[in-house]
Amino acid sequence: MGGVFINYRRSPRATDAVHRLYHRLSQHFGDAQVFLDTSSMLPGSRYPDDLRGRVHDCEVLLVTIPEGWLEARDPSGARSLNRAGDWVRFEIELALAAGKTVIPLLLDAAELPSPELLPSSIRDLSLRQAHRLPADGWDASVEKLIASLETLVASDWVPAVLSEVRAPRRPGRLLGWATGLLAAALCVLIPWAAAATGPRHKPGDSPVALLLALASLGLMGSILIAVLLSCGLMRRPVQAWERDLQDASQETYLRATYPVPAFLLLLVVGLVIHVWGQSPGFAVVLTLGMCAAVGPMAARFVRSLKSDRERWVQWPEAMPSGAPMSVVRREIARLDVRTQEWVAPIPRGQRDRAQFALEELAGAAATHGRAAKRGRFRWLCEAQPWMFSGYLLWLALTVALTLAWTLPLELEDGGGARLHAAPVAAGVVGIWLAWTTMECAYRYQRWQHRVFHAEAARRLTLIRARVDKLTMPSRTRLVTAKER
Repeated sequence: MGGVFINYRRSPRATDAVHRLYHRLSQHFGDAQVFLDTSSMLPGSRYPDDLRGRVHDCEVLLVTIPEGWLEARDPSGARSLNRAGDWVRFEIELALAAGKTVIPLLLDAAELPSPELLPSSIRDLSLRQAHRLPADGWDASVEKLIASLETLVASDWVPAVLSEVRAPRRPGRLLGWATGLLAAALCVLIPWAAAATGPRHKPGDSPVALLLALASLGLMGSILIAVLLSCGLMRRPVQAWERDLQDASQETYLRATYPVPAFLLLLVVGLVIHVWGQSPGFAVVLTLGMCAAVGPMAARFVRSLKSDRERWVQWPEAMPSGAPMSVVRREIARLDVRTQEWVAPIPRGQRDRAQFALEELAGAAATHGRAAKRGRFRWLCEAQPWMFSGYLLWLALTVALTLAWTLPLELEDGGGARLHAAPVAAGVVGIWLAWTTMECAYRYQRWQHRVFHAEAARRLTLIRARVDKLTMPSRTRLVTAKER
């Protein structure tokens, strides 16, 4: 159990001082970390057993010595310390024999007794460095005592969530092989199906495959324009908007950002409705793709809301490796709100939790600082593997749709340079659009990570200074013999 054991002899002056001391130590270290017989023992418990057990468990024994402590006598007139059954003497003996840290507390003008005046079993008490608690300046002296005790008393709070943190799973090579095989299958199966079962079109016709290929390239162009606007001209207002939203709750953030995925969903639904009458097969494929995208997104939103509420209640938690900026920024905002509501002096456990949270957030912010220095290929593989894979499949689908339009014409009319060049042109245009989009996103993320790292470091510095100011006394550190 550890903690502090307060040893004292009942007297009007000592009892009042001991209770004041117990109240302040309990406020700082917690009730479980400070033992005082009249306050810490349950009714009905056997006090000899409890006292022995707590002396053996404690880390520090505080011996309260008021004036006249050495000459205190029992009802028979004998000096109390000379009796072998005296509990004050017995507790000191147990602590010294067990190698505990024993600190004499001198009240007011009391002096530490000479060794020859003490029983032989506790003479080592006179060799221990004492701490004085005068009536004038009591509070300042107690705070200095607390600062010293912090180096001797272990914290009763430990971050039990460290073992629960798991590294995020990355798709790795499996995603690469799956993307390559699926892209090759799209480029082969869709043109083959169009050549085998599709009607023969004349060069002037506008079949569904051609319309879908042109729509695909048009959508790529629209995304590029949106990325150019958001990552270029509007990057600072967008960054400020995201910062304000991410400082709010996850629910508020989702409510403010849901129009973007909702617009894309409506766009896909409209495309499915338009294609359904001309090619039900393509419409079914688009519908399945839409469901595959919307389902995990909805599940992720629900999980994020649940996790957001849990993190507020179960504070603090270890930050997951590679936590996104929205999560780190929200945790910084929460810590800022918590510390603004605290009143000095804060308990030790509260301070330890705040320091743990600060260390976790500083580590997460440093990760984003390193992310700002990643190269393009590493960024695609580590931060955007699914987007990279999606664009490759998108390009393969666009080329496949173009082949599905040209292949029947080539089989019927013998083809031509224009028809042979159509898939190549579609691939080149698609690659240019995809590469330009990703390049803009890459430059934007570098700038975003760099700005976020500087912002997080500044906010964490302010919060750390606030926590240090709320911590009274200022923490000191005793130099151990090993360090000397």
